[in-house]
Amino acid sequence: MKESFRRSRVRVWDPLVRLVHWLLVAGFAANFALTDEGEGWHQWIGYAIVVLIGVRILWGFIGPWPARWRSFWPTPRRLWRAFAGGPQAPRITHTPLGALMMLTLLSLLLGLGVTGYLMEETLRFWGVAWVEELHEAMANAIALLVPLHVLGALLESRQCRDDLIAGMVHGYRRLPDDRSPR
Repeated sequence: MKESFRRSRVRVWDPLVRLVHWLLVAGFAANFALTDEGEGWHQWIGYAIVVLIGVRILWGFIGPWPARWRSFWPTPRRLWRAFAGGPQAPRITHTPLGALMMLTLLSLLLGLGVTGYLMEETLRFWGVAWVEELHEAMANAIALLVPLHVLGALLESRQCRDDLIAGMVHGYRRLPDDRSPR
């Protein structure tokens, strides 16, 4: 076997991160494609999504290192290097662009939850057009960003010769022997 293909497995995504990720995927897909707006199931799935985001935010402070915000936060310096194509520190978690996408998707999902709550549970914003339009715009933005997120994972998988989508199922990444996890 060639030296460059020898790989060690490293646990990156813990069970909670993976569970939250796939439940967010399922919840958004169900609410976007399967339930009717304002329907009871739509609301309860939306509330569950907000709770999941809260759990993920908390886990970003108290969870294992790869789940912590500090391990992959897209700082201006990290983003600049990613956009400029300069040298980057080896990473086992999100790339700076991947982290930016993750934070954008989480923010949009949280915004969906807030606007959904405002539309359905408050008298002040019930039937207010701009809240409904914002809610719909955020849902459509997520529907456009998700394929880009998947495409980014596929491209990164090809570049690093590791299946990142499968990694989000089983939790492991394969790294070259000469790289140590950070």
